[in-house]
This record gives sequence, C-alpha cells and structure tokens, in this order.
Amino acid sequence: MDAEERIRKNIEDILQNHAQEIRTIDAQIEAERAALEADLEEIRARAYPSMKYDNVRVQSSTDPDGKMIRMMEKIEKRRARAERNIEALEERKRQIETVYQHVLSLDAKSKCVLLTLYYPKHTYEEAAEILEVDVSTIARRRNAAIASLMKRFWDKERKTHIPSIETGVKI
Repeated sequence: MDAEERIRKNIEDILQNHAQEIRTIDAQIEAERAALEADLEEIRARAYPSMKYDNVRVQSSTDPDGKMIRMMEKIEKRRARAERNIEALEERKRQIETVYQHVLSLDAKSKCVLLTLYYPKHTYEEAAEILEVDVSTIARRRNAAIASLMKRFWDKERKTHIPSIETGVKI
C-alpha cells in the first residue's frame, strides 16, 4: 500500500470512528495518569516503607543518599514512560481534530455530506433524507470530499516533507 492510500484509509478510519476513539483516548489518558500516581506511591513506599513524612526521623541506612537517588531515578523513568504514552494518545487526538478542522474548511456540499454522515454518524439513506438528495448523490459527494481531504493532507506532506496523518505524526 502506497503513502496516498494509507492517508486515505486513515482519513476514512478517523471519519468512521472519531467519536469512539476520542472517548477511548480520554479514558486511556485518565487511566495512565491514575496508574502513574499509583506506581509513584508504590515506588516511594518500597524505598521508605515505614516513613511517615510528618514525624521526625533518625536516618539509620548506611547509604541514605543512594537509596534516595535510586528512588528518584525510578520515579523519573516511570514519569517519562507515562509522558510518552500520553503524548502518543494526545497526538492521535490531534490528528482526529485536524481531520475535523479540514472537513469544516471544505466547500459547502462536501462539508454538508461529511458532517451529516459522520458528525454524528448516519447511514447513507439517513444522510440522503436529511440533505434531501439521492443516495447516489451522497456517495458521489462523499467520495469527492474524501478525495479533497486526501489531497490536502498529501499536498501538505509533500510540500513540508514532514510525515503526516499517514504515519501517525501531526501535520
């Protein structure tokens, strides 16, 4: 599959599944943040299992600085992993939002068809009834609108030489 076809497939996938994917991404981001907090608490508890931060304490470890350094390194590694995971999820969310913004900038007929078909999702028959046109007109306009979106993403990628929606990197 060539790059143009991958861009087209990704655009169609975003149009078909954007609402579910946004909800899933938001839930995954929230779960990642909760897991991070739990893991950080567990790392701290392993390093200093009986430490109560409001009591005065006498240090009895032979290497108190080393223990603290190892704990901080684990905390930083875990935070970095969470940040990478969240950034990847947020990047996909930005791609979905970018497609929506491009849909809004299309010509009136293309915009109406895509918004009616996908925001919220309707069948071709429902969209044809809403827009008061024939189902074949909906199909034809949808194909033209997706071709127009695809051309925008493809042209932008070729001009900037920056990977786009096709490879998972923001346009």
